[in-house]
Amino acid sequence: MAARRNRKSGKFSRTARRTNRKKSFNIGKAAETALVASAATQGLFGTNLAQFITGKNIGPWSNTGDNKNHSWNLTGPELINALMGGDGGMAADYSVMSAMKRNIRLNGLSSLAQMVAIPFAFKIGRKVLAKPLINPINRAARSVGIKEVKL
Repeated sequence: MAARRNRKSGKFSRTARRTNRKKSFNIGKAAETALVASAATQGLFGTNLAQFITGKNIGPWSNTGDNKNHSWNLTGPELINALMGGDGGMAADYSVMSAMKRNIRLNGLSSLAQMVAIPFAFKIGRKVLAKPLINPINRAARSVGIKEVKL
């Protein structure tokens, strides 16, 4: 990189070269985002995040009722089906909007409370677990090839 004159002193100086450093993966932020997204999908669509994305009943917490056709729970594949002109898994006398209104009425308040409480709890958790816990984990992770793990 070429030398430039300093405005104040008039001397030539080298500018620092920018480096592209790898960003460290923040486990806490990823978990927080997943939990908030799951709360949002529960409030709007009546399903957890994994069930919404895949369209399948996943895990013991999922709805064991008739989730394939004509349920009040909506999944991503059902919404895409509805956008493409299909029935979206809904009965003829119900619509996607009526299902969303029902889910908001039933799950909206608890979902909203979760979307406020989860970031607050993670913020407090990050302060409590900051340096004393994460430093030994980072030392062990460096030997495996992971640069840094953050909470």
